[in-house]
Amino acid sequence: MVNFTSKGRLMGSLFAAALLAGGVNCASAQSIDVLENMTVGDGVEYQPVVQAISPNHRYVAGPAFSMASGSMGMFVYDTETGEYAVAPANDEMYGADIRAVNDEGTCVGYNGNAVLYSINGEATYYEPEAEGEATQARDASDDLSVVVGCHYSEATYVTTACVWVNGERKDLPVPSDDVFGFETNGSVAYYTNSDGSVIVGYVVDNYSSNPLVVWRMQENGEYECDPVCVDYFSLMGDVEGHPYVVFSPQGFSRNGRYVSLNIMKGGDTFTEQYMGRYDLKTGELEEYRADGNSDIQEGAEMAATGVADDGTILGYALAGSWAMQQRSAVIWSKGEDAKVLANVYPGITEIAEYDMLGFNTAIDFTPDGRYIAGFANDAMHNYIGYVIDRGTSAGIDNVTTGSEEAVEVARYALDGTLLSAPAKGVNIVKMSDGTTKKVVVK
Repeated sequence: MVNFTSKGRLMGSLFAAALLAGGVNCASAQSIDVLENMTVGDGVEYQPVVQAISPNHRYVAGPAFSMASGSMGMFVYDTETGEYAVAPANDEMYGADIRAVNDEGTCVGYNGNAVLYSINGEATYYEPEAEGEATQARDASDDLSVVVGCHYSEATYVTTACVWVNGERKDLPVPSDDVFGFETNGSVAYYTNSDGSVIVGYVVDNYSSNPLVVWRMQENGEYECDPVCVDYFSLMGDVEGHPYVVFSPQGFSRNGRYVSLNIMKGGDTFTEQYMGRYDLKTGELEEYRADGNSDIQEGAEMAATGVADDGTILGYALAGSWAMQQRSAVIWSKGEDAKVLANVYPGITEIAEYDMLGFNTAIDFTPDGRYIAGFANDAMHNYIGYVIDRGTSAGIDNVTTGSEEAVEVARYALDGTLLSAPAKGVNIVKMSDGTTKKVVVK
């Protein structure tokens, strides 16, 4: 494989401050940055399909659509320097995919086999251990010591969930079909938390609805499977207490607490697909269905994507006829109805434009919920990659102290709301040197 590393730049525009959703009295700057197409080699052009953003929001990554071959390669982009690396698909038929990127600009995905791909253009592959086998990587711990994914037979395509710990592959255990109550035909490890101690994935059922399972690392370093779906899922949704025919994970918070889900109930009449939030700490399941109480079209089919550490979920809603279906980005905060993202941030007019063009997908959060990564199509059906700065974090972690010479540049409440003045209680103060500190206001 030939790897290319080239220079580019991230184009963006800063919009005027807009009021935050929910009637918050203070305002903060919100903006969108749109990636340009990337050119490599002797002028081969790639369109960025942004599917991942690093926790520090410096790097974005994903598949890269080749204008020449019509296949998906892979890319990573440094938003600070404008540097990027792009690699073509090893197999143009199957293409490549990137689903995660860490703070150092190393991506996780597959290009023929599981791969770690870095901003310097270097690729490290996790090769198959048997003839006629292939591997896929989907996510990794922050330090890349734990990489999760699967391996599968190229003859049968039956997948086996696995984890690479410091480069050594181990298969993840899965209970018998008797435990699930239905026939399984494989498993996939899809997400992990920041330290690799919790893994979220699914088993493959005969309807490919991919019901949720969770693996937790034990004291001996081995993983134990929790078949979460057995309490909710049945093939036809007609088993008492098990109404869901879809109960599929679509995102996992980096703090290891929240899983975003696609869910659908069965029974006598199959309903539309909608979104769910599962709390691994409490076992609580929350649902959101487009019931007409918000700005989302009543009855719209919905899909979840990323989830922040506070449980805020990204997703999209589908509206209109099959032939003219419009995909609009949505956001769902805890304790609130889901909302159309374009209406939450009306000053970022591009969001509404991408919605109208029918293929807007907000797909990944930084853990604090401040930055959103996504992709869309333009009027010519070209891919567009973007990063949205919401101007405020959903939650502020990793508080540090700064130098005595630094001055205050911003102040937040514990819930991440930007404050215009000191407020009673604990305030989080951001300093000019980039550090933060806790201040108690009485």
